[in-house]
Amino acid sequence: MELEYLEAFPDKRYTVEEMIAQGEKVLVRMTVKGTHTGTFFGTAPTGNSIDVTLYRQYRVVDGKITEHRGWIDMVTMWHQLQAG
Repeated sequence: MELEYLEAFPDKRYTVEEMIAQGEKVLVRMTVKGTHTGTFFGTAPTGNSIDVTLYRQYRVVDGKITEHRGWIDMVTMWHQLQAG
């Protein structure tokens, strides 16, 4: 998914909204904004803008990321792609 995402929204910009750390875990809430200019999961480019929330959870051991999980608000993204 990541390569397709990179190609579909080449101008995407991430903004960190909040970061919380507890022990080895770090949770980051971000927004991502960009323009749909490439095919995304079979959907042809719409030229529509996206502005969605995503979360990343990291496990950091000895200063290195050892695990990573991510979630993105796909429902809002699809609504934004289909609008217009």
